[in-house]
Order: sequence, then structure tokens, then C-alpha cells
Amino acid sequence: MLIGCWPAEMRAETAAAYVDEPSVNAFLAKVDRGIYCAPIRMAGCLPKWNREMLDLGLRHRAGLREGGGRPVEDISHLF
Repeated sequence: MLIGCWPAEMRAETAAAYVDEPSVNAFLAKVDRGIYCAPIRMAGCLPKWNREMLDLGLRHRAGLREGGGRPVEDISHLF
């Protein structure tokens, strides 16, 4: 999937599809439980999820570093 295919900010319907949740309700329930980040809320605007914040949360849950990739194991104690 190309990152450019997804908007930088997404309504709940789009964000749920982005993280491959089966429904908007399932996505929102996981937002309430802290599994996914909360939306950005501004007066006069719909709540929107930031793509990079969703990605950061997904990488964190998978044990990946912020820049991508798994942390390198420290083997210096073996020398």
C-alpha cells in the first residue's frame, strides 16, 4: 500500500479502514480503551485522526522503533 493513498487526517470511517478494523464501532471502542490514539478535536470541525499518530501507535504496539524496524539487540556484553 502506498502511504500517499491515505489522507493525512481521517474521519472515523476512514481511520477504521486504515487500521483494518471490522467496523467504525470496533475502532471507536479501541480508541476509548487507548489502543488507538484519540482524534484531534477543534471547534467547528469534525474529529479527525492523524495518519502519522495512528502509524506511531501501530509501530509502538508491534515493538518497532519510531523510525521503523525492530530495535537492534545489544550484544556488547558478549565481547
